[in-house]
Amino acid sequence: MRFYISIACLVLISFTSCKKILDVNSPNAVEDATVFTSYNGLLNARIGMYSTLQDKNYYGGSFPLISECYTDNGTTGGYDVIDLNDIASRTVQTSNLYVQNIYLAIYNTIYTANKIINNIDKVPGVPPDQKSNILGEALFVRALGEFDLLRLYGQHWDKTSIYGISLVTNTDSVKASIPRSTVDETYKQIFADLNLAISSLNTYNGNQYVSIAAANALLARVSLYYKDYPTAITAAGLVIGDNNFSLFPPGEVTKIYTDRLTPESIFELKFDLQNQSAYNVLTYSRVDALRSDVNFLASQNLNDFFLSRPSDTRGVLVDTVNEDPSIEPDGRTQKYRGETTKDNSGFILRLAEMYLIRAEAAGRSLGLADLNTIRTARGMTALLPADVPDNTSYLNAILDERRAELNFEGSRLYDLARTGNVDTVLGTGVQPIMPIPQREISATNGVVVQNPGY
Repeated sequence: MRFYISIACLVLISFTSCKKILDVNSPNAVEDATVFTSYNGLLNARIGMYSTLQDKNYYGGSFPLISECYTDNGTTGGYDVIDLNDIASRTVQTSNLYVQNIYLAIYNTIYTANKIINNIDKVPGVPPDQKSNILGEALFVRALGEFDLLRLYGQHWDKTSIYGISLVTNTDSVKASIPRSTVDETYKQIFADLNLAISSLNTYNGNQYVSIAAANALLARVSLYYKDYPTAITAAGLVIGDNNFSLFPPGEVTKIYTDRLTPESIFELKFDLQNQSAYNVLTYSRVDALRSDVNFLASQNLNDFFLSRPSDTRGVLVDTVNEDPSIEPDGRTQKYRGETTKDNSGFILRLAEMYLIRAEAAGRSLGLADLNTIRTARGMTALLPADVPDNTSYLNAILDERRAELNFEGSRLYDLARTGNVDTVLGTGVQPIMPIPQREISATNGVVVQNPGY
């Protein structure tokens, strides 16, 4: 990665977003000369860091939705935008603006986290417990960004691969060209950040902020991808055993998305009327529209999947009947309703995933109980050992449950890639990751290399 092009743009993006959210009356409030000279300035930087996660190109919309609509869960429609429809057809080019904007948005988040990590020791008058907690939050956010980059742009399923990401851990030089680290080196950086975050975090301020539980949840997810199953089991178990979180009873799954910030969420981005979410706009098709104007559609394939599971209460979260007829046979995810308020949450970590992580990591004999916990909570019958007689059938059951639970939250593509099921489900030769934006390759004169096949 070369900061001359990319991070220079990110600085502008970061400072603009921080001005709008942090202090609209003081345009210089986010400059280093003032931000890191007082406790209040540090707190403003912290809020600015969270705001970068809400960017419409990151967890404010495009990042999870594009990865879903690249798979059998979704498709795209409206506006005849080539770059958008190339996602659904799985013919993404290196100049694709959506792929490029996500790349920039995630590095923007990493940059703002690095600002805090690199400068927090300079800030006077910070209570030690608050200093430790804010550092932990920033380390978590950096790890999240690193992992999301690895999942979307790196060969995350192969620890021997050279195609990791450009690891950026400081803000010293905005003109440096940083080559890609290996996948294993990338994972080691993520683990280092998460373990330090866990040891630093000490406050639970609710599930709209980073907490020890959130750090353990992300550690569980990363460890599953890395195939460090003992760590995945332990970390997921710590979250499952946390009294701050609990599953809804059968029939109430929709409350996750209507009530928001519920005990089912470990870390959720909160939007409101003043700070609106892009999810509704990106997934909503007006019934009276002359033509479909929705960007990200739920696929007929996903609807058929739920039709094959009539007792699954999550099926109501996909609607192919009551929406714009012009998008049929596809439909709309119901996870981001709220046409008036547009305050739909961004769901980053949820309790149900922890059960599914532990179920997968523990294996068929020990993990079936966790799998059944989610199935019965969503209205389905428990599986018997005879229903999953071997490891292959058990993994397929896990993948089905993850699809039912996490669709349109940004999991499906990575689940298929890490389990070697891309060719089987999406077709032979489909790329399991996005290309590094061509502008990044050009700006670094090839120091950052392209993914194979692009």
